[in-house]
Amino acid sequence: MARFWLLFAFALWLLSPAASFGSEDASSADYFKKHVAPILIEKCVSCHDPKEKAGGLNLEHFDGFTALGDSEEDLVEPGDPDASMIIELITPVDGEAEMPQDAPPLSEKEIAVIRKWIKDGAEWPEGFNVRDASWWSLEPLHKPAVPELATADAEAARWIRTEVDPFVLRKLREQGLKPSPAADRATLIRRLYFDLTGLPPSPEAVEKFVADEDPMAYEKLVEELLASPRYGERWARHWLDVVHYGETHGYDKDKPRPNAWPYRDYVIRWLNEDKRYDRFIREQIAGDILYPGTIDGIEALGFIAAGPWDHIGHAEIPETKIDGKIARHLDRDDMVQNTITSLMSLTVGCAQCHDHKFEPITQKDYYSLHAVFAALDRSDRQYDDDPAITEQRDKLYKVGVPLRKRVEKMKSELKKAKMAMPAEGEEADAAAKANKDGDKKKADELPSIDELEKKIAAGEEELTKIRADLAALPAPKKAYIGMIHSGFGTFTGTGHTGGKPRDIHVLLRGNILTPGEKVGPAALRLFDELPADLDVSEDAPEGARRVALANWLTDTRNPLTWRSITNRVWQYHFGRGIVDTPNDFGRMGGIPTHPELLDYLAAEFRDGNQSLKDLHRIILNSATYRQSSHAPATLADKGMAVDAQNRYLWRANRRQLDAEAIRDSILHVSGKLDLTMGGPSFQDFIIDKPEHSPHYEYRLHDPEDPKSHRRSIYRFLVRSQTQPFMTVLDCADPSMMVAKRSETISPLQSLALLNNKLAVVMAKHFAKRIETVEGDDEARIREAFRLALSRSPDAEELAALRAYAQEHGLANTCRVLFNVNEFVFVD
Repeated sequence: MARFWLLFAFALWLLSPAASFGSEDASSADYFKKHVAPILIEKCVSCHDPKEKAGGLNLEHFDGFTALGDSEEDLVEPGDPDASMIIELITPVDGEAEMPQDAPPLSEKEIAVIRKWIKDGAEWPEGFNVRDASWWSLEPLHKPAVPELATADAEAARWIRTEVDPFVLRKLREQGLKPSPAADRATLIRRLYFDLTGLPPSPEAVEKFVADEDPMAYEKLVEELLASPRYGERWARHWLDVVHYGETHGYDKDKPRPNAWPYRDYVIRWLNEDKRYDRFIREQIAGDILYPGTIDGIEALGFIAAGPWDHIGHAEIPETKIDGKIARHLDRDDMVQNTITSLMSLTVGCAQCHDHKFEPITQKDYYSLHAVFAALDRSDRQYDDDPAITEQRDKLYKVGVPLRKRVEKMKSELKKAKMAMPAEGEEADAAAKANKDGDKKKADELPSIDELEKKIAAGEEELTKIRADLAALPAPKKAYIGMIHSGFGTFTGTGHTGGKPRDIHVLLRGNILTPGEKVGPAALRLFDELPADLDVSEDAPEGARRVALANWLTDTRNPLTWRSITNRVWQYHFGRGIVDTPNDFGRMGGIPTHPELLDYLAAEFRDGNQSLKDLHRIILNSATYRQSSHAPATLADKGMAVDAQNRYLWRANRRQLDAEAIRDSILHVSGKLDLTMGGPSFQDFIIDKPEHSPHYEYRLHDPEDPKSHRRSIYRFLVRSQTQPFMTVLDCADPSMMVAKRSETISPLQSLALLNNKLAVVMAKHFAKRIETVEGDDEARIREAFRLALSRSPDAEELAALRAYAQEHGLANTCRVLFNVNEFVFVD
């Protein structure tokens, strides 16, 4: 049994990508800390720790290697790889090795890495616990030097365009590969349009760009598209996927959330204005405190409330009940996970029930993050988009709220006074009794009913005037955000304990019924240079907690914040991140293919203007991005043999359009796309039984409804019943944080593009559009082809479509074009 667990643990270790790191000049102990220990904690220690000790192994300490359960056989012989059992297990014979089981043998390079550590002494630093090991993403972020080229390297000098390229070229050469030639201009303009706007270019734009002799035409096109309002609409969709934005609550009843859309508009606006990224984070965590009186400071808080919310557990069950406590615990968990995962690409949810098995995150760390959001709930907040009106409204509330409370108090006193008033004929006896007892003062202080009634009448008259003045102001907007429950029309906080944060305890095994140690607000203890203590006193306003966390997240010493957003932007341009697990930079996540490039871009972004558009520029203008997806045969053969997944970018990736881009393209080429920006979302469904658990009936929607012809970013997103057409096209599920969408190719997609009501209706409009073209069917088909695919058809394509149109009509021919690969893919 001991031998079995030995083989199992190290099979996992050797399969880890980190085990393939090359050798370097360092001590055996340093080599162990940097390369071996992170592998052990990633793959082995979750089972082989002091608690689990599966197979009798505890691999947190070196003893686990020399005292393996019931066996006395050592895994390694320090200094002698040939005498070490692990080398025997992993060395292939006739192409097969005992370890790893049911997997290809390790490469010569990987075996050499293992031999090196053993040969150098297999040193384990004294007293070192592998849980103390560092990990690449937690290391401080420093800007590496751009790789230098040899002066005689003319080929590379001609190819390189931005700082991205030397890093990519160095990695390609390490693999014995070369980059592909640049794509032609017609391909590049279509690629750029879909990347930056999510829409196809017009035939006129393609022809103009292809014919433009300006050597800077490409760079100018990048700037033109970055300045387009369509850019914000396109890239907002990516961010909304990540933060699982939706417009229904989810859970059992899944009621509509009609005021969620201001957060969507905020994200679009922020992208188009290209505000600093640290401001974006700070507004989303504590905008109401850091930027009071601003629209962004309110609408950005939709980030905290973006995820699902249990209507029953919050609205129908009080917090004093167990189910109510559970609902609010899960609500804070969603706030915490949305914050840390989206902004830092790190998982924290595992620490809800126990210390994180793979990351240096304890339960106390996790619940300390709960304490940051402990005063918040999710609700609709009223606000004005004019600062002057906001000031007027605040002044009226400042007078009206305390006045209302005084009037209510006087009404209560009046009621008591009337109940205590003696019956007729008893007044003289009461006064005589008071005098006889020497209690003249008590008699004088009996409530005056007439006086109270006069004061109440005056107060109500003043309240009526205040209400009239409020009614005369423009109707306030509403946004669904993370906030303290408001009282009588104000945001002063009259919810749980008057807006005071709830007490947060570490929950033993995550059970709300077994609270342990009480904790205060804190961040994660991940970095040597950045303390986790938020330094917020217990009696400070609740907003101080969120401000402190926002400052910690945007601190330049927090490397995860900057690596995370840089990797996300890279992924949406290339289809794959430098780290291919964009939501998990931890030990269960991936290893960067180009670590120096990631750090260069992240440091450049952090230390510069923190402009996403600047980050786009350095990527889009690179020779790496401009490569063709069709490599020459000799290069393609070598590339597929060495790097079939194109992880090192020897060519561009041919990419499938996402659901929104396909839907918008259908509307666009049909001439029906409505480019109206902002405001409430359109609904492509009919709601049945809205009074209970709503049924969202997409089949009842009329695709001819012009309100539904807006861009897909403005579509009302239902959690429980996703839109069938969009779901078939791999649209993101708004109930989940989607860092990278699934990409499938199935017959259902072709059937949807052929037979869905939207496709059928828009094909008819597409046909009507091209029917206005002068000439015969051939001219009309040419124009349809140019609109749909950004190029003219060749002779064979034209003949086939013309014959089809003659037999089945132009509308059906347009439906065929919706199903052409080029319509749903970009080279």
